[in-house]
Amino acid sequence: MPSVVVVGASRGIGREFVRHYAEAGWQVFATVRQAAGDLGDGVTELIADVTDEASLQSAAAAVPDAIDLLILNAGVGAREMNLASIDAAAWPHIMATNALGPLLAARALGPKVRDGGTIVALSSTLGSIAANTGGGLYSYRMSKAALNAGMKTLAIELRRRRIAVAVLHPGWVKTDMGGAGAEVEVADSVAGLTRVIAGLTAEASGALLDYRGNALPW
Repeated sequence: MPSVVVVGASRGIGREFVRHYAEAGWQVFATVRQAAGDLGDGVTELIADVTDEASLQSAAAAVPDAIDLLILNAGVGAREMNLASIDAAAWPHIMATNALGPLLAARALGPKVRDGGTIVALSSTLGSIAANTGGGLYSYRMSKAALNAGMKTLAIELRRRRIAVAVLHPGWVKTDMGGAGAEVEVADSVAGLTRVIAGLTAEASGALLDYRGNALPW
C-alpha cells in the first residue's frame, strides 16, 4: 500500500488531497494545527504547525519509514496591493509559514520519505518573478518566491537519494484563500495535481509546474 503525508490538511486543497489518496487506497497521514477528527476513515491525523519545529518532530515520530509521498501544503494568504499597505508586524508570520515552514516540515519528515520517493510543495504562479506583470500582493509573492528557491535547492540536495522534488501551482482555486470568484474547483485542481505528482521523476526534479503539468517560469 503506498503512503502519503499531507502537511496542512484541515481544509481546501489539503483536505481534498487526503480524500483523494484515501479513496485510492493509500495509507494517509495528515497534519492539522488543531484536532479535527473528521478527515475520514483510515486517515491518521497528526497535530503539527509548520512554524513549530517540536510539533513537526512529534508528527514525524508517528510516521513510518519509507513513505512514498510528502505533500507540503500549509500556507497563509496576504493581500497588500501596494507598498504603503505592507503590514510589517504580519511579515514574520507570513514568511515563516509560507517560506520557512515547508522547509522545516521537509527537514522533519523528509528522512521518512523512501529513496526514489516524491516531495512536493504547493506554491503559486504569484511567486514567479518572470511572470509578475500585475504587481501587488507583496508579502505573498515574496514568500512564495522564497519557497520556490528553497524547494529548488532541496531538489539538488536530494538528488543523491533520487527523490523527485517539485513546486506546484494549483491554479486560482475556490478555497477560503482563493475566494468564491476563483476559476478552479478544488476537486479539479487536486485531480490535476495528483496526475502531475504521479508523473514526476528524479531526472526532472526541481521543476515549477501548474496543475495541468505545464512548466512555469521562475
